[in-house]
Amino acid sequence: MKRTIMLLSAALLCGLPLLASSQAYPSKPVVIIVPYAPGGITDVVGRQTAAALSERWKQSVLVDNRPGGGTIVGTAAAAKAPADGYTVLLTSFGFTTNQILISDLPYDPTSFAPVTLVGTAPNVLYLHPTVPARTSREVIEYAKSRPKGALFASSGNASSPHIAAELFASVTGIEMTHVPYKGTGPAMIDVLGGRVDGIFDTMQSMPYAKSGKLRAIAVANAKRLSTAPDLPTFAEQGVTEMVSASWFGFFIPRKTPPEAQKKFYEDVRSVLAPPEMRERVVQAGLESALLTREEFTAFLDAELRKWGRVIRARNIRLDL
Repeated sequence: MKRTIMLLSAALLCGLPLLASSQAYPSKPVVIIVPYAPGGITDVVGRQTAAALSERWKQSVLVDNRPGGGTIVGTAAAAKAPADGYTVLLTSFGFTTNQILISDLPYDPTSFAPVTLVGTAPNVLYLHPTVPARTSREVIEYAKSRPKGALFASSGNASSPHIAAELFASVTGIEMTHVPYKGTGPAMIDVLGGRVDGIFDTMQSMPYAKSGKLRAIAVANAKRLSTAPDLPTFAEQGVTEMVSASWFGFFIPRKTPPEAQKKFYEDVRSVLAPPEMRERVVQAGLESALLTREEFTAFLDAELRKWGRVIRARNIRLDL
């Protein structure tokens, strides 16, 4: 009798994890870690997605802002979280470039499984109106006529605006002087004041161009933007290799149970797919680009190869 009771007890104990794991996912709040401060594009997209998922699941979905270290702080926190589907990561361009720039990251990038790309923010070249250039060709001529080339501001060493400027210099053969700032705000102050020639930035700076405070030259995208159909691409102006954009996408710890990964993938795509949700993504400043897991994985591989070449060739370094 005693042996029978012990066997039954063991069977029940062994069955507990099975019962717990059989609960429908998600059975408790899900956290989206955003490695940026509140208010930026990534945060806005994260909160829009969280609200839509909460409604779909009838379960809380929370955004946890973890800024710092060029996305490293938040990404490391997501990597250290339990791989159970209840902590996911929404991040951007730095996820790729940090792998190239930093040899001792506090996390393994391959420990994350790509879920889906949400959208991209193609770079636009903005110039101060006193710069006598209205096309890419005229920008090249202007840069070649000056001892130090064109002066391009950025939000910091190895930031997306910096790398875009280095790519432009590389594919056009011009000289350029990089002027780094601690953030886009301080950089834009000097661009607007005419102390530097220009900056590569997203559509967030287009209001300055519409008001005449800046001049938008071209967009570094394969096609014209839906939100700026009159703005030509660099390819239309003869600079075919000038394609540069920040991107925004979801990741989940690779060791997360396959059922939870599949559920999160299917549901996040479902809530982002409707036209009204895609319009919200556009209003946040992105070009909507909802990719499958396979497409997103291929996209990331291509980004790693492309920016690895640019970063090494141009000797780009992070701020010390």
